[in-house]
Amino acid sequence: MKKLHTKKRRINSKKGISMVLAIALAAVLFLSTTTFLSIAMLQQKETGTTMNSRQAYVSAKSALDIAKELLNDGKLSLPDSGSLYYVFYYIEGDPEVHVEKFNSSELALKWINNPSHASYTIIGNAYIKITKNTDGSYTMTAVGKENKYDYSGDGNTGDLSTKFDVKYNLVEKEETANLTMKQKTITSPTGNKFLMLGDQTSFSLLRSVRKTLNEGDTTFRTLQSYDTDNEKKSIIYIPKNEAGNTPLTTCFPLVFDKTVKSTSNGDSRLKFTAYDNGIYFLGNYTGPKITSDYNSEAVDVSFYTNSDAYGTALECKYLVIGGNMVCRPATGESGITLKYSGSSYDTDKGVVIYFTKNCKLMTYNNSNQITKTVEYKKGYYYINLGDNNTAVDLFSESTKASAKEITTNSEEYKRVNSIDMYSSMVDTKGKLKDIHSAYEGEYEKGKERVDILNESGTFTAVPNSNSYSNTVRTEFTKGWKDYYIYCAPSEMPTASGYYDMYSGKEFNYLWYNINPMEFNGNVDMSIHSSNITLSIGPDENETVYYNNQIKNSNGNPYFPYSFNQTILPTDKFATDSNTQKFTSEGSNKITQKNSSASFSVKPYWNEKSFTLKVVNDFIVEMSDGTTYTIKADDYTDIPETGLNLFTDEAKKYFESHSTSRVDSNSSSIEWVKNNTINTSVDSSNLDQSSSVINFKATGGGTLKEDSTYKGRAIYCDFGNGSSGKDAIVTYGNNATLKADVVSIGADLLERKDGKGLKINTYSAHNESTCVVDGNPIDGSMLQITRKTTLKFNDDNANSITLSPGYYFFPGITGDFDILSKAFWEKWSSSNPYYKAEKLGDGTKAYKKVTVTTKMDPVDFEGKYF
Repeated sequence: MKKLHTKKRRINSKKGISMVLAIALAAVLFLSTTTFLSIAMLQQKETGTTMNSRQAYVSAKSALDIAKELLNDGKLSLPDSGSLYYVFYYIEGDPEVHVEKFNSSELALKWINNPSHASYTIIGNAYIKITKNTDGSYTMTAVGKENKYDYSGDGNTGDLSTKFDVKYNLVEKEETANLTMKQKTITSPTGNKFLMLGDQTSFSLLRSVRKTLNEGDTTFRTLQSYDTDNEKKSIIYIPKNEAGNTPLTTCFPLVFDKTVKSTSNGDSRLKFTAYDNGIYFLGNYTGPKITSDYNSEAVDVSFYTNSDAYGTALECKYLVIGGNMVCRPATGESGITLKYSGSSYDTDKGVVIYFTKNCKLMTYNNSNQITKTVEYKKGYYYINLGDNNTAVDLFSESTKASAKEITTNSEEYKRVNSIDMYSSMVDTKGKLKDIHSAYEGEYEKGKERVDILNESGTFTAVPNSNSYSNTVRTEFTKGWKDYYIYCAPSEMPTASGYYDMYSGKEFNYLWYNINPMEFNGNVDMSIHSSNITLSIGPDENETVYYNNQIKNSNGNPYFPYSFNQTILPTDKFATDSNTQKFTSEGSNKITQKNSSASFSVKPYWNEKSFTLKVVNDFIVEMSDGTTYTIKADDYTDIPETGLNLFTDEAKKYFESHSTSRVDSNSSSIEWVKNNTINTSVDSSNLDQSSSVINFKATGGGTLKEDSTYKGRAIYCDFGNGSSGKDAIVTYGNNATLKADVVSIGADLLERKDGKGLKINTYSAHNESTCVVDGNPIDGSMLQITRKTTLKFNDDNANSITLSPGYYFFPGITGDFDILSKAFWEKWSSSNPYYKAEKLGDGTKAYKKVTVTTKMDPVDFEGKYF
């Protein structure tokens, strides 16, 4: 069979393939065209079938954009129910957007189509309809017309809507105000800050008042007289009696290193008061001046009364007894009565006593015979004084029977742990340190007398004496090498010269006066010691009450005296029209009035280093007006040559020194654990009324539920500075922060399960810290240290954000809940609170503040339909 020819077939196959490709390509193009056409038709349908409708769509969106801006600016109202209608427009020559509100669409359209409005430019050629939905949200619709003047038709194909939720918060509204404001200055107690001997600061403070009144110079500062025995090897203190309710009153501890003799009588009783603090009887006298008046069993005595004496009163939070006590009270009298004095009786309910060794409290009759003896073993005891703080007789068997023996781990002792300073008064062997007052009326034989101060508390200015010279000192009293000296002058010297204060072991300097510590003359003053403690100025609002007119029942005048905190001598004293009240201001400042004056801290003679302990923040002001602040802290790296505080070198040193404001009396408590608030802190430790509490919890956390944290000051920093969704949350948990000063900085403080955060910075003894238009007002202060948001979890208003500053709330004299919406809403134009950005620098940034409700900004982007 002949083979067939196939060439032609191959050519025909190629043509077939080309045709298939062409058909496929045409199909793809057809489908694409159909799809695009459909999309375009859909888009055309959505925006309208005419150019006017598409223009209406674009205009409607622009109207919604304007509506969002006006809504966020608070210029539009939202309906409580149903709908509201708005028209936005321009008037020729006026760039402002004008707004008209209506209750129906018909009225809105009628207004638009009013021929008298033809010259107006209607924004978006549309009206805005805002409707409140049943779920609480809102729908906003911009209704655009194809024919601007035809409101009878139905061509609303340009309508555009958005749906949104609304949240509200509270905001501050500030106005400049004519006011001044001051915050209470907090001084942190330390183991070295205590009063003793004749060096009582309440009398130093009093003397500054008498000089202010030009009443002459008296010896009120000198607390006591003296007696000696055993060839002057024994010193006995005899505290002075004042008529009526006498007192040795202070918020510092009262410390007696020598035996005390009480000479109370019917007209003049002796009373010792240490408010929120301790009284220490540490003497141990044995000798004929007591045995002859009692008998040979009266030995190793720390306290005794004169014959047939009236009772002595002790009022304190903590009592330390270091030797036997004896008394011979008059008929019906007690030897020593004991009461509580302090700010936390509701918690304490009594006094803690420490006997440093086994002690006897012996009562005698007029025949020098012991009628009863109460013995206490060495250790700690707690005496409950009941709900009414009823005084008890320390020498009675019933008091001994009620005394509860406690340990240092007990809740009762923990409440006084922060003020127990006994360990700072004894050496490592338990022996009392060689402590001295800067003025000694008498001194022990074989020891060098300390005479830095005169009896009145003024500085000694006798040439070539132990502490004063007309030239630079080349010799010093070697007998002071082992001394611990405590110096509280009543006023600063004006005579030129070199005033050298020194002691080998420790020198404690306390300026406690209603006036600043001023260097007016060419005074070169220095302190030399291995350890120097500086405490400058009483608390800013500490008060001295003075009255030299009131007389007791025998017609003798009351001696004037000062009282700290809530203590007043008698109701009559407090209310008598002759009683004058002085408030210390600017006293925590040392001022160089004379450019040649100096105040230096230095090592002890021939030594190269020392520690400077600054008890409380104080201000240094140089003669040229330059000021700086020395912070409370321990400074251990001061140059070998020391520092003159009135120099740029000292300013640079203290300003560059990193300090951590930690109070030694509460720093042992673990307030923060693993960077969050420690809720397992024992309830007995929450009361640190005489200390400073520092919270630094970068992880926030939860405060102890329904608990009250008490301190002289409470400084809080919760979170790490984040905001928004990254903010660290801290929950108030219905806790209370109670102190003279409370400062808070937090990312976010939140109310949860109805539990807020209460603050209490009001104390009845505080002077007003805010003066408005020249008028002092009463109230409470809170410091905000950084931007802080308070969240209420309330649908009507969820939060308020506070800026840094000092907030003063008039009329608030108790607890106030900063996580309560109602607390913030109450501040209106007729009832504002006050705010200062800074204090004490002459700033004019003082404001009166009201609180209003503001809607959170809304955003429609991506939410149109």
